[in-house]
Amino acid sequence: MLGLVARLFGSIVAARNAAYDAGRRAITRTAIPVVSVGNLSVGGTGKTPVVHELVRIYQRHGLRPAIVARGYRRRSRGLCVVHDGQHILCSVDDAGDEAFLHAQKCGVPVVVHEQKSVAAEYVARTIPCDVIIVDDGFQHRALARAIDVVLVDRATIDGSLIPAGRLREPLPSLHRADIVLTMGDVTAEECRPHTRFDTIVAPCRIVQHGVCLWNDPTHHLSIDESIVIVAGIAQPERVVETARSLGYSIREVCTFPDHHHYTHDDILRCVETARRHSARLVTTEKDLCKLIARDDTSTPHPAWYVLAIHADISDNRVEDALLAGVR
Repeated sequence: MLGLVARLFGSIVAARNAAYDAGRRAITRTAIPVVSVGNLSVGGTGKTPVVHELVRIYQRHGLRPAIVARGYRRRSRGLCVVHDGQHILCSVDDAGDEAFLHAQKCGVPVVVHEQKSVAAEYVARTIPCDVIIVDDGFQHRALARAIDVVLVDRATIDGSLIPAGRLREPLPSLHRADIVLTMGDVTAEECRPHTRFDTIVAPCRIVQHGVCLWNDPTHHLSIDESIVIVAGIAQPERVVETARSLGYSIREVCTFPDHHHYTHDDILRCVETARRHSARLVTTEKDLCKLIARDDTSTPHPAWYVLAIHADISDNRVEDALLAGVR
């Protein structure tokens, strides 16, 4: 039954893409070049650190990037300016965790809307910038882009279409990509049958900086400490694998749904778990911004530690293409 529904879903996706390819569906074009970072699957492939790396690349070359996102699972509606280029203007609840993390970590303009094309138009009209980076924009074909960056991990290569699997589009959709970043153990040879001849296929590594105190990145957690991991992300096993590879003894993992809105009771449960194991609380950067917003600092408890990561894209062709596409 799932296979039958997946084939029906695939037919709908193919018809939608064909309508855009033939010009039967309207596409918004902005005065500022747009760069999309996306994937073919539901759930995390590493888009957030890649968005941050693209911000750094453009800033190194004197360009002013802005970020557009949907603001998934935010409490606000419509257009929301999360960061105006000077200050964060709203809470993590109103922004959504990923958009808030973009604002917090990059310090560049961040605007969210359910329709990313609406957010991009607003940015192009009102915010001084040179390039608009769209988080999770590959399926948002209503917005024209100068460059499509697509991340491919092992689950994508081996996956099936929704609902039989996690794929929002089949692998042949990679022919729309200008840059394909292979994650983990995925090779260029596995992607090449589905890309254009001129698509750049390059590896991307998600590199961890270690575990540090949330408000003091110079204070690193000793590897002889036991830890309890708190994760409300699509693939918490990646955090577990990373912490284990760094040498930490993991006593327990407190998992929550992706984009979970933490409550005070959730935090108390995590704190009690850490106390029971005489362990430190370790979480992700995306979870941290919500946990700190909910934390009752009047109650003494173990400090939060965060697993800090960044995307490493060492192939110079990627940077060259990112710059050429927006000039």
